Amino acid sequence: ISFLRKLKSLPPEYCPTCRRQGRLLFHNPVFLFKRNNDAPSEKSTVLSFVSPVKPFTIYDYEYYTSGLWDPLAFGRVFDENTSFLDQLYELRKVVPQPAMTRDPSNVNSEYSINGRNAKNAYCSSAVFGSEDIWYSINVKDSREVMDSNKVVHMEQVYHAVCSRNCSRCQYVFFSQQCINVQYTYDCRNCQDCFGCVNLRNKRYCLFNVQLSKEEYERQVGLYALDKASVRTEIEKKFWDFVRQHPVKASRNEQSIDSTGTYVVHSKNCHDATDCDSSENERHVDIVVHHKDSMDVCGSGGSELLYQTSGVGSQCSNVKFSALSKFITDSEYLVNCRHCSYCFGCVGLENKSYVIFNKQYTEDEYWIELDRIKSALVRTGEYGRMLESRFSPFAYNASSADIAFPLTEDGTLASGFEWQVPVDTDTSGLDVLSWEQVPDSITDVSGDIQNHALLCKETGRPFRIVPTELTYYKRYQIPLPTTHQYHRMKKSFSYFGNMRSYPGVCTRCACQLQTIYSPESHMMLYCDGCYQKEVL
Repeated sequence: ISFLRKLKSLPPEYCPTCRRQGRLLFHNPVFLFKRNNDAPSEKSTVLSFVSPVKPFTIYDYEYYTSGLWDPLAFGRVFDENTSFLDQLYELRKVVPQPAMTRDPSNVNSEYSINGRNAKNAYCSSAVFGSEDIWYSINVKDSREVMDSNKVVHMEQVYHAVCSRNCSRCQYVFFSQQCINVQYTYDCRNCQDCFGCVNLRNKRYCLFNVQLSKEEYERQVGLYALDKASVRTEIEKKFWDFVRQHPVKASRNEQSIDSTGTYVVHSKNCHDATDCDSSENERHVDIVVHHKDSMDVCGSGGSELLYQTSGVGSQCSNVKFSALSKFITDSEYLVNCRHCSYCFGCVGLENKSYVIFNKQYTEDEYWIELDRIKSALVRTGEYGRMLESRFSPFAYNASSADIAFPLTEDGTLASGFEWQVPVDTDTSGLDVLSWEQVPDSITDVSGDIQNHALLCKETGRPFRIVPTELTYYKRYQIPLPTTHQYHRMKKSFSYFGNMRSYPGVCTRCACQLQTIYSPESHMMLYCDGCYQKEVL
């Protein structure tokens, strides 16, 4: 209550779970589509992260940033006799939005979204200061990384999750400072280890058994790791082995007076998931260097935010807004940049004192804002979060579907949009089922790039690009049998699918929150018990 008073805002209408679901609807971690380009440019279709089912005006990024159109040309005056959110939604539909969000610092990364200073990032999201990245999410200061999620300072790594400072590794989870390890879970400062769990400062261990250098190399050499069938058996054995060992339930680290999961280096953060270096937060997800905020998803370096999603980068005192950066003292914004003192606006850049995309003087702004807010308080609309219709993403093309999966019928019944899978053009390509893919990478020829492979899990076709094949050949990794989107989406399951779950410590029976769902059957330990037994 004191926090709401601080932000001069009314209490929310929905429970924390429904609010979290609504915020995650504005977050698209992996999905890209081909859709019509509404800009008067040479491109008739464009690659976009906006779901085709959405009725928004889409411009290719080059035309969107060309300065050849003016968002103020769509300005209008608020009508007190019509719903505010309905009027804002009509503005949302006609003001153009970019097909993709790209930072000019990115090089050769047209098939990736978000991030900065990325080079050769292919079909990836949130790549920062990294080079040669494929099918990965949340990658920072890394090189040659594929099929990974939430990794920092990694090099020559395949299928890593929630790990940092590792090199020449494959299938590593919650591991740090490791070199040349494979199939490790929560290992630190280890080298030349295989199939190990909870090890510290070890070398030449096979499934936690200490071996000599010669015996380790002999036994690991018996595995034909170039074959997908062998990898499948190893993966099953590895996860069975993980479930036999204690795991840190919350994955919280060095945090004070905080609750939730994956809260690190933070203080006084509650009901938080994936919260890093933050203070005084409540009901937040995916925030870093944040403070004094509530009901926030996907933000960094900001403060005093309330009911926002994708609003960050030096933002302050922003409410009920989405997909905007460098914003201060504003409410109900969508797709805005470098703005202050704006209300109910879409697509603005470097503007102040604007309402419904109409420019006002400073004095006029406060008079009009008072008129609108007074009307919204009378009708009860003020304080309502942006509804799902404002999101550029259909439900099943957003993070909401990862955290709270629904069927098509369930999605439509809940009032959300469903994106029917878009047919992939396979004309001119030979189609191979996953059973026809060579088991060993050594048997794969360059001709595989001219084939469409059918996903084992979804049946959707996908292709192997040249740089990807080179990577598999170099590190003797079998070809994948599942679609890249399916693999990227599955990577969230290793740390809770962006949710936390109630659990019980196996050792002391205390109640706790955990990233592990009950179906994972992990041996959960609270922070104290884990510290005593493992560390």
